Amino acid sequence: MFDPRDPYERLYWHYDSRRQLSIAEIIALGSVDAETAALVWLLLEQGASLTVAGPTDPQPGVGKTTTLNALLQFLPEGTGLAYMSGMYENFAFTRRSDVDPATTYALCNEVSDHLPIYMWGRIARRFLTLPAQGYHVATSVHADTIQDVMRMYQRDLRLPVDDIHRLGLIVNIGLVGRIYPPRRRWFSTHFVQPVADPQHPDAATPVPLSLWNDFDDTFEHADASIMDELAGWVGLTPDAFNQALKLRTDRLQEVSQGSAIDVDEMYDVINDLRHQKKLP
Repeated sequence: MFDPRDPYERLYWHYDSRRQLSIAEIIALGSVDAETAALVWLLLEQGASLTVAGPTDPQPGVGKTTTLNALLQFLPEGTGLAYMSGMYENFAFTRRSDVDPATTYALCNEVSDHLPIYMWGRIARRFLTLPAQGYHVATSVHADTIQDVMRMYQRDLRLPVDDIHRLGLIVNIGLVGRIYPPRRRWFSTHFVQPVADPQHPDAATPVPLSLWNDFDDTFEHADASIMDELAGWVGLTPDAFNQALKLRTDRLQEVSQGSAIDVDEMYDVINDLRHQKKLP
């Protein structure tokens, strides 16, 4: 069975990419901007679940695994990872008394029916309902747009709407242009509202936090009203939320200059910032 401590098995099970990148390096390559990445950082640090979606037309090197691993650095301090074993997963970790759901992220390499090392059907459905037990989840999927992600979760996997409300962040990435090397972009970043809209109780609404503008290769961000709602959803005041977001944005802009810092250096930056007393 899969041993996440073995680097060869991590590659075989598609938990690692052959070239790991830090979020600073991803920003330096133009795949995303510092403000979007900082917002994702802040939400993950508050315990949001995460889906990274890539094209349905399988393209090697699109960057789902690289992006997912870079973002895992932002998980709350003290988080434990439970690695899923695809269609072989028995969820034994949920029966262990020494595993605290509140501090545990269940990590799935991919939710799809392409390979048995991935999750699909009832196994994937059980994985995606773990947040109802207090766990957090992180995974990748094949989906071209946010609508495709929601359709897969709602129709293909038949997730109840209450469980979809708990799935947090959804980042859609892909390749742009026809030149080599390929350029990767975060086409959209959404956050699924954690509570139902009273006027539409049977709908799960993903709120756009950042959208890529292909006209001038920039990123458009959510307005102040959405940011205020977001602050409330994660339990911060708007002022504290905006302060924390600015600190992370400024730091990411700094460390992504030039060739940018690598994965190990990024860990140091995250830890230094977390331990500043003025942070919430």
